[in-house]
Amino acid sequence: MPDLSQLDPSCALPEADLDLLRDIVRKAGGIAKAAFEANDSKTWNKSDSSPVTDADIAVNDFLFEHLRDARPDYGWLSEETKDDYSRHACPRSFVVDPIDGTRAFIDRTPNFAVSVAIIEKGQSIAGVVFNPLMDELYEACIGGGARLNAKPISATDPEKIAGIHMVGYPRKFRKLDFPEMNVSVANSMAYRICKVASGEADATIAFTPKSDWDLAAAALIATEAGAVITDIRGKIPQFDTETTSGLGVICAGPTLHALLLAEVKPHLAQFTQGRDYKFLGTRMSDRNRSAEAMKSVQLLHLVIGGELIDPNRTEFKDLTAVDFVGAYANIEEARKAWKSAAQRTVDNAHMRYFILHAHDLIDPDGDGIIG
Repeated sequence: MPDLSQLDPSCALPEADLDLLRDIVRKAGGIAKAAFEANDSKTWNKSDSSPVTDADIAVNDFLFEHLRDARPDYGWLSEETKDDYSRHACPRSFVVDPIDGTRAFIDRTPNFAVSVAIIEKGQSIAGVVFNPLMDELYEACIGGGARLNAKPISATDPEKIAGIHMVGYPRKFRKLDFPEMNVSVANSMAYRICKVASGEADATIAFTPKSDWDLAAAALIATEAGAVITDIRGKIPQFDTETTSGLGVICAGPTLHALLLAEVKPHLAQFTQGRDYKFLGTRMSDRNRSAEAMKSVQLLHLVIGGELIDPNRTEFKDLTAVDFVGAYANIEEARKAWKSAAQRTVDNAHMRYFILHAHDLIDPDGDGIIG
């Protein structure tokens, strides 16, 4: 159990901080939802090549204004704000990802969330993760348990890996020879962790580096729900170090977490020797390919659409009625075609269009040889 007596007595009670987050994060989620529904957000790449939209910035600005107005003595760390290191000088700090899962937001899938935590001495003491499209608000304060839409939640704890519901990327687990699992994909790391906290999923693993703003709120929600969360070396996240990035994530119930950690251990050297994870073979489009690779291997993006049985799942209502928009040799042309088709169906939530990166299906290693 956490030692609440060690918290700074000059700051608000964790419950009061959670009340603040719950109200403001829900309003911020409304901004993200409105931008998603308008479907006209401007998108560009940051210096690290990760995508950002004007919706990310609008949500970030709203959170900064209202949270700092309410707690002017708290520091600030956000994915979309230059790090001022105030988290090292203030008794508590906000740790913010205005839209965790920007790629999902851009691709028009519902797996993104607004994530905000309050940290003290490197640990989260209050956190909220809100998916506005699904109207799912996950919350926790230290020592107070975890909730989804005000109802208590708890993590599962299977005693074997085979057959569990894992949230991650299937090809990575196949490359590492994991036991057979039921694997689903969600772009938002915070949302993935919350699915584990609520018992909707049994575990999630991310092998690539994750940042404090990806984890701070969701990690508290997971631990308060009875799960264990560490990096892939088994180290518990700490949110007051010089770096804001850690080596991956493993989140699951205590028994399952130990099993997954043991499963990852034989591969650990491949991850710790550098930041080149090409051995996992998980490229999803040409956006991260080198110019040389793009010259040597033909790319094939297919744009298709159709009416879905459920707008949050991938099953088409009638496969014979699927609309083939076209095949494109680069992602920019494919995105233009996809956006044009999607805009024609904005009033029908069940009618969805997708870009299939077919070259990654038929040539997963990117060497021009059928996979």
